[in-house]
Amino acid sequence: MLWIGTSWKMNKTIGESRDYARRLAAALAEAPLPQGVQPFILPPHTSLAAVRDQLAGAPVMLGAQNAHWAKEGACTGEISMRMVADAGAQVVEMGHSERREQFGETDETVARRARAAVDLGLLPLICVGEPRSVRAAGRAERFVTEQVRVALSLLRPDEIGGALIAYEPVWAIGARGTPATPEQVAPVMDLIAEEVRRLSDGGGCHALLYGGGVDLDNAALLLRDTPADGLFVGRAAWGVDGLLQLLAIGSRHVEVAAA
Repeated sequence: MLWIGTSWKMNKTIGESRDYARRLAAALAEAPLPQGVQPFILPPHTSLAAVRDQLAGAPVMLGAQNAHWAKEGACTGEISMRMVADAGAQVVEMGHSERREQFGETDETVARRARAAVDLGLLPLICVGEPRSVRAAGRAERFVTEQVRVALSLLRPDEIGGALIAYEPVWAIGARGTPATPEQVAPVMDLIAEEVRRLSDGGGCHALLYGGGVDLDNAALLLRDTPADGLFVGRAAWGVDGLLQLLAIGSRHVEVAAA
């Protein structure tokens, strides 16, 4: 399965989200994707239910950008796994570098979120990646594999197969990031896959994705020359046309691989 998806971050009103989802569903109904391509979108929490309703019957997985590990309680401003599932989420993102930098997310809290997501039957989408200083010091592989180890530490080996992992080098993310090359990405992703196999007793994870500076110019190259099972995209897929073009690239990749 090849995954192509996007997080909208703190963008789009309910109306804008509804329009995006409606246009996406209509486009996929008119031109269905080949078997083996899985699109997913992560709108803001306020739009989850509206997007769910517009995507009814469409082959798109819906995700939340964050959720707390507690079932309920005095956590003002937070939203639980149960709440996002009730709003339609099937996937929950956790550990994004912006959450780590701006809101104090740690490997340990990522582990707690992953445990809570699996307990609710949700797919945890665990983001890992090194900052520029760590890359410059030659410690990217060790840094990222430790993130993976801790993030998965509360899951049983047989549960790791239900996790999505996205490698997103911090220095490649955002408008000011430096897009990574396959030569920079592939060795780290190989080590992530190796660590996941070790932790899961050889089972692996649900999918290993790449994110960070992905656009229409480098998507095909990243899919071809890295071990990625898909792409986790930012601003390049914030418009419906952008996501559809990326899905077309993914579709061609799947068709070539199957030939």
